[in-house]
Amino acid sequence: MARRRQLTTRSTSSATAGDDTPHVTERVRFARARSGASSAPSTVSAAAAAAAAAAPAGTAEARCAVGDLTAVVHVSGADAPDVVVVLVHGVGSSARAFDPVRRALLRPRALPRVAVHAVDLPGFGAAPRAPRDVSIEEHAAVVAEHVRRHVLDLPDGAPRPVVVLVGHSMGAQVVAQAMADHPREAPAGVLVGPTADRHARSAPRQALRLARDAVGERPRALATLAVDYVLRCSLPHYAVQVRHMLRHRLEDVVPRVPGRLVVVRGAHDPIAPRRWCRELALAAPRGMFREVRGRHHAMDADPEGIVAAVRDAGGLPRGLPRDLPRGLPRDLP
Repeated sequence: MARRRQLTTRSTSSATAGDDTPHVTERVRFARARSGASSAPSTVSAAAAAAAAAAPAGTAEARCAVGDLTAVVHVSGADAPDVVVVLVHGVGSSARAFDPVRRALLRPRALPRVAVHAVDLPGFGAAPRAPRDVSIEEHAAVVAEHVRRHVLDLPDGAPRPVVVLVGHSMGAQVVAQAMADHPREAPAGVLVGPTADRHARSAPRQALRLARDAVGERPRALATLAVDYVLRCSLPHYAVQVRHMLRHRLEDVVPRVPGRLVVVRGAHDPIAPRRWCRELALAAPRGMFREVRGRHHAMDADPEGIVAAVRDAGGLPRGLPRDLPRGLPRDLP
């Protein structure tokens, strides 16, 4: 119990000279990333066909329609799980962005009996094209409905699994909104590289940060993004979703989130700066801040770090202790 209190200690001191933003003081753990290779699909035709071909072995597909919006969810892992992790991608991307995290979650002893539900939001990846504009709130409602139908619709007497939602970039906005609006279906969450930083909330500034991030991202992440952005997500749909991403005020949503919320950023992420992520963690009633390896797509650089954040959000026991690499801080100032 003492260790848990240490991990959630808050501080209202300033981060650095000239920065009067309150921040959360948390123990920062840098996971030792594994170097397992991952290859992008070699050919892509129509979006749905390509996504089906790229689906990992042992993955089932579930569809969730809410009105005229349909999400496609790729389900893998245990049939009667103790833990369900729902992965929600960012703008222009797809469930494939979380492939390294999915594999890390399904490794033996990573978590108790776990099932992974990797979502393709309406209009992205294998999901049908959205027939209209889709707000962050509507995406959140679709994700919550999937959890209601495919995770929590249990036989009488069946134990309810621990449910943790993980969102990246715009997906972090979707997850936070789901936790605020649908706390039963979204009781705990992890926000990875959340957008859009209130200190740079404009299309030109976000585009500049995206370009800076791309310079240092891993080849696998760039290849996945290229396929998803160019061949699966239409430019008009992307542009509309970016407008929703910029209009959505995440800092107004997280104070309404009742469950555990872990805010995660890659240590070199220019899109989700440390100051912004600390603000969100402090604003959440049960917030925690964690920094891992990598840039904006930290799922590629440090999937084990994301798994550790899932444990924190779900209140799950920690796995085997991991060494901290030399030269990295054990605690934030």
